[in-house]
Amino acid sequence: MVAYVSARFLLAAALLVTAACQNDAQASCFVPEAVLPKRDATLTDPKLGQSARDLAEALYDRDLPRAERLLAADPALATVRVGERHSMLTVALATCEPRAVDLLIRRGAPLDVTGDGGTLQLALMAKQPDFALALLKAGAKPMPPESPLGPVDIATALGSMGGVRMLLDFGLDPKFRDRLGNSPLGNALDADRFEIAELLLDRGADPWAIDVTGGNLAYAVTMPMMRDDPDDEAAQKRLAARLPKLGWPTPHPSPAEIRRLALDGRWPPAHAKAPPVPEGVLAVMAENARRESGARTQ
Repeated sequence: MVAYVSARFLLAAALLVTAACQNDAQASCFVPEAVLPKRDATLTDPKLGQSARDLAEALYDRDLPRAERLLAADPALATVRVGERHSMLTVALATCEPRAVDLLIRRGAPLDVTGDGGTLQLALMAKQPDFALALLKAGAKPMPPESPLGPVDIATALGSMGGVRMLLDFGLDPKFRDRLGNSPLGNALDADRFEIAELLLDRGADPWAIDVTGGNLAYAVTMPMMRDDPDDEAAQKRLAARLPKLGWPTPHPSPAEIRRLALDGRWPPAHAKAPPVPEGVLAVMAENARRESGARTQ
């Protein structure tokens, strides 16, 4: 479904291809693209007080007794921001030391200093689920207010079935759509992550949901895949086989046809008993249709 990749999902994917992590050997428990707080930059940050730099040094050195003493003497150190997007908790994550992460959580470190789930997104980029699980158990939101799709988009971009399942188990709403129709299911389809799409459908995602382009389930699962992955290829075939049972018409309407149906108030079809297309999606479709009409008449 490459022609219809959502802007939000592209942003999440971009986070995985920015700068490869150059964060010392301790970053080995993360995927190479994870951007972690760097030791040298943290320990020389003029915005940090000496006590904060001492705590960061203890964490990077994995000197947990020293870190414990520093936090006992000044509990507020657990809440210190590090740079624009990091915190003492992400410094602990960068050490790949579960006990350091547990220490910061126990000492009251904020689980999300940026409001968009950045710390959870970073934890989801670890090669093992322990860090993300620890954050979610401590109360990290699977759908943070500033970026409800941020964590699931990261897990999807990584092809992490376990990560998506964990987010669902902790409250990710598989039916969620933003005002432009972006959804966990739609973004999984955009990325050819059909195993994840199958999981989301099994957990209640709306099979009739569309985005501003008219991108939809039937279109995605009947198009050639752009990735060579036998598991996702098999899942795509299973999803295609489900379309008749879901009530999808044959032949399947194209995205352009679905846009027209939506603007006419005829999508989703009545028999689907599905939620209506969001007003924001219809507004963008209508504006795009006006522009296309104007371009044709010029």
